Amino acid sequence: MAAQSAELSSPRVPSELSGFDIIREGVPCAEAIDAYARDGVVCLRQAFSSQWVDIVSEGMETAIAKGVGRDTVFNIAAPGEPGFFFYDSFMWKHIDAFRRFVFESPAPELARRIMRSEGVLLYFDFMLVKEPGTSRGTPWHYDEAYWPIHGDQACNLWLAVDNIPFETGLRFLQGSHRRTDQYRSVHFDPELSYADPPPVPSPPNWSVEPGEHELLYAPLEPGDCLIFHNRMHHSAPGNSLKATRRRALSTCWFGDDITYNDKRQECDPEYRGESLVHGGSMECDTFRRVR
Repeated sequence: MAAQSAELSSPRVPSELSGFDIIREGVPCAEAIDAYARDGVVCLRQAFSSQWVDIVSEGMETAIAKGVGRDTVFNIAAPGEPGFFFYDSFMWKHIDAFRRFVFESPAPELARRIMRSEGVLLYFDFMLVKEPGTSRGTPWHYDEAYWPIHGDQACNLWLAVDNIPFETGLRFLQGSHRRTDQYRSVHFDPELSYADPPPVPSPPNWSVEPGEHELLYAPLEPGDCLIFHNRMHHSAPGNSLKATRRRALSTCWFGDDITYNDKRQECDPEYRGESLVHGGSMECDTFRRVR
């Protein structure tokens, strides 16, 4: 019995995702679009030029320098560790580098095409920086649990700014965008929790959960990106590497079928836009139409 319990709790080894080259800037191949529909996540190689990576990198340094005291920022550091986990969102509103990225880069067109949508709205941008020596991981979760929306065409475009090897890369539960079971949102800061959670459990730790399921990951280089469905269960380890930062920029996008869902529980981001009506469009001054 003890041997069986140990076997069930052993971490599951993820399989490596195939990467797809883009046809041209902002245009994924048909195989990439099919992979997203099938698996819930797709890896696009060198989807962004070195110029865009440099713009985002400079913007991140500005965001970290300006982050002290801003209510969209949290910075998690375990006692005695050299590293920290920095998070900020809605940077496009006050940092030019991110404003340029969300409106001028290939990101909105890639998201639109991958979701097979006629148009696309920007929901929000957020950055994740895990400095070397950061043990704080990202817990298993899916984005839809945090967002006040209803519909299928919602995705996260996750751009690698640094080399992101297996040790620090995202893990995904393959095909979990098709699951219908509901779980609550979990805070990235283990010391905090969301108010008024729905009466459903926290997501399982799929890394050790028994049963038939497969985990996926993709090692990334600067300019590579992952695009994943908002119902995809995913997580990430801390950054145990001694000299390599793990910086990523996420931009979140809505397609044609997304409507406002006036959830009672606390959402993240907490801001819900201007004059939104339950069942109506998400388009407003903050959640802007880009295509």
